[in-house]
Amino acid sequence: MSNKKITTRELIIAKALEMYNAYGVEYVGVRELAKELEIKGGNITYYFPTKNDLLREISNRLTITNTEILDEPKSPGLYGFMDMNRRLYFNQYKYRSYFISLPLWLQQDIEFAQTYRAMQASRRTLFAQEIKALVNEGYLLPLSTQEMAPVLEALAATSRLWICEATIDGLIDNEQIAVHTYLKRMAGLLNLIASEKGRVDIKKIMDELK
Repeated sequence: MSNKKITTRELIIAKALEMYNAYGVEYVGVRELAKELEIKGGNITYYFPTKNDLLREISNRLTITNTEILDEPKSPGLYGFMDMNRRLYFNQYKYRSYFISLPLWLQQDIEFAQTYRAMQASRRTLFAQEIKALVNEGYLLPLSTQEMAPVLEALAATSRLWICEATIDGLIDNEQIAVHTYLKRMAGLLNLIASEKGRVDIKKIMDELK
């Protein structure tokens, strides 16, 4: 068992994320967080002068862990693509309050909004490259650029907004049900453009999601 002491800064981040997930970002302020941690509000604002500073740190950690997942070796084919997204979805679930509050935050923090949109543009490019590779490997049908565009947009939207949808659908309180439900929807979209070879992979992942 590790004897490494958790710093006050780390305790603040961990408890903030826990409370944001439980009650919503908009309903947890310095006072509520300080009370839960049994510290003074000044201890929190010393590390994070504003709530946006704390949210940016949480956002940064989400980006780091997502990048680690993207960099991990993955199985080949559509199965590997879906399995990678499964790991991303479970990671995103840990930060679900971030996604639920994201639209309002983007309106309030212009600097963060610019950073976020640049990051999303980079992720869309990576996503398109993954799909192109699956086409080249024979897992997806070779559609024209015009035909593929709406499919890519639908897949990207599903990956970006599934937590908000799960909240609206009343599924967000059950991690496995929420993640599996929206992975199945992604699989359904991919099935529309999958080759026979690709559908074998989709069936494999769908059997695991039952």
